[in-house]
Amino acid sequence: KAVKECHARRSGALEKIYELTKKDKEYNRIPLVCTKKWDIIGALTEALISSQEQSIEGEESHDKNSDSNLYNHKSDLDEDRRLICWTFNNLSIPYENKATIIEGKNFSKMLQALTKVVDSNLPEAYLCCIFFMNLTFLAHAIRPVVLYMPLILRDVGKSIKPSSFDGIGALGTRVLDDSNSLLRTVERLLIANSPSLMKPIKSVQGEAIRWACGFIRNVTFLGEVSVVDHNINKDRSNDSSYGDNVNNSSNNDTSSANDYLSGNSGRQGVISRESIEEICTLISTTEIPRLLVHYVRDSPYPTIKWSKDSLEDISLGVICNLAQWTSSREALRRAGAVQSLEKIEGLAGIHGYRARAIRCSLGALPLQMN
Repeated sequence: KAVKECHARRSGALEKIYELTKKDKEYNRIPLVCTKKWDIIGALTEALISSQEQSIEGEESHDKNSDSNLYNHKSDLDEDRRLICWTFNNLSIPYENKATIIEGKNFSKMLQALTKVVDSNLPEAYLCCIFFMNLTFLAHAIRPVVLYMPLILRDVGKSIKPSSFDGIGALGTRVLDDSNSLLRTVERLLIANSPSLMKPIKSVQGEAIRWACGFIRNVTFLGEVSVVDHNINKDRSNDSSYGDNVNNSSNNDTSSANDYLSGNSGRQGVISRESIEEICTLISTTEIPRLLVHYVRDSPYPTIKWSKDSLEDISLGVICNLAQWTSSREALRRAGAVQSLEKIEGLAGIHGYRARAIRCSLGALPLQMN
């Protein structure tokens, strides 16, 4: 209730909700989302929308008045937005919560608010990308998130449920034509922030790219049911590290060869091969394949530093996913994947293995039979 009231009380309420969802209180996460007593997702969504509207109003006022109080107000709004995005991330980790979120009445409005943060390229955009990635570890969430368009889901509302996306077809064309769709918004984020990768330093822009690619890896991954949980959970006390403390915990090592190539595991549920192929085809018509190849080819880091879930590691995983389908291979060829991966195909380890597998799929190497 306090989140919906005055700004001072709202900030305090957001801090308290965040504290309830931190790692040391993770037992609160499922009750907070799955209960019918509160509507935490709805309250957070409204608070995020309100913070964005007030930021716009503050910027307009700043043109007329340079009062330092406006600067302080903006700082408060930024902190609110950061807390909201952190809380969304914490709440999106349990699989029970993922299902509740995508079936909930606030699903489309929540995605609209988070997509707006990404579209504005705010410092919290990387947290939104982590949220998209976390949510799509549930197979049932993949299509409604990838195909999200504000106008369609806002106008049709509750009549569209995630399970009703039986095929992409013409809807995919509408996603590409809608500049406000989540996919086009993520594409713009990657394009806008790519210059920040030219220097080997961490930044919120670089982290936005990394976790946007992590989201793309999830939704292009063809896999079966898995119980390994690779959700992202970060401790806000280490916020300045921009990802050094990402927690990817695994309880076993039973991933298939496909998991190994992609670098992805942890999905719960099954999505059809046809759906993944359609999503890969959709993504292949964007600038994303070209950018993925660019991240690998022009990395400022030596391959020995391409650790698990680094941008280069994730990008190679996505390229592996795209290379499985005839419909998306041509986009990789046009992006120069064949030539760009030649320099690393001779390396030992996972990166060389992936490069060889990709070049083989693209017809640059003969198929090797064991």
